Parts: sequence; C-alpha cells; structure tokens
Amino acid sequence: MSNNGFLGFLKELGATLLGALVKFILAFAVGTGGGAIVCWYYGLPLALSIVGGILVLGLALALSTDSLFD
Repeated sequence: MSNNGFLGFLKELGATLLGALVKFILAFAVGTGGGAIVCWYYGLPLALSIVGGILVLGLALALSTDSLFD
C-alpha cells in the first residue's frame, strides 16, 4: 500500500510538472512569435524576437508562482 501511495505521488508530481512545462513552452512560443511579427513589420533583426519570448516567459512565471502579494 505504501509503495502504491508513493507511486501515485510521483505520477501526480510528474503530471503537474509536465503540465507546467507545456504551459511555459507555449508562453515562450507565443511571445517569440509575437516578437517575430513585430520585428518583421518594423524591419528589425529576427534575433530580437527572442527577447519577446523571454519577457512573456518571465511574466508567465511571475504570475504563476505564489508570492507575498496574493
């Protein structure tokens, strides 16, 4: 019984971490895609679109974590 409880805990932990990882990857992809569209429109180098992905990823991380201000 104890072993099944531990395996259940590991499965739940893995599912939670995988869900969060997918959410953050999607946030980064959307930010990078939006940054690429802006860079393309204004004629800027597309390498700058990574900055948009990092900003959106940072915002997603900040909003998803618990803080003292909740």
